[in-house]
Amino acid sequence: MTELQTLLEFYDPDTVELMEWIKSDTSVNASFTGSMQLLAGVKLCTGRPITNHPHYEDKHLRQKTKELYQIYGRRLPEEVHTILRKYSSDYIILEDSICLAPTKDGCRLPDLIDIDRGEIPDFGSEEEGLTRSKIPRFCHQIRYGEKEYSKYFMLVFENKTFRVYKVLQSRL
Repeated sequence: MTELQTLLEFYDPDTVELMEWIKSDTSVNASFTGSMQLLAGVKLCTGRPITNHPHYEDKHLRQKTKELYQIYGRRLPEEVHTILRKYSSDYIILEDSICLAPTKDGCRLPDLIDIDRGEIPDFGSEEEGLTRSKIPRFCHQIRYGEKEYSKYFMLVFENKTFRVYKVLQSRL
């Protein structure tokens, strides 16, 4: 019984549901983009291709990850689509724990992406070299299914932790 309690301590039903969905509802060749920590689990649990791997690093991989992480930045849907197609991504997995994380010290992933792009982060103050963007945060705005997003992405899976969008091949 102690062993069972230890196993349940690490049980995450939303992640298990996501992995089961990936295994049952996507092609074995379908590739995924998301956070590196989640993609490690996708690779391990499903064997599916991933666009950026967390277990090794080089200059090229850092640049690729920076581009792919624009899913958490203030980018237009067509810009994100172009990046994802560049890396042959079939699906994106968005995590509200990243997209909607409260900012305390400006060190959450969306803040770092904003600063890297020369933009003032959410709840940030004016600083030399940074401008306030009028473009909404992609990971947040896509949830509303507006036409400018739905012509590039289709929601195919959702639970309380994850949203998975199919990256559409052609622009409608």
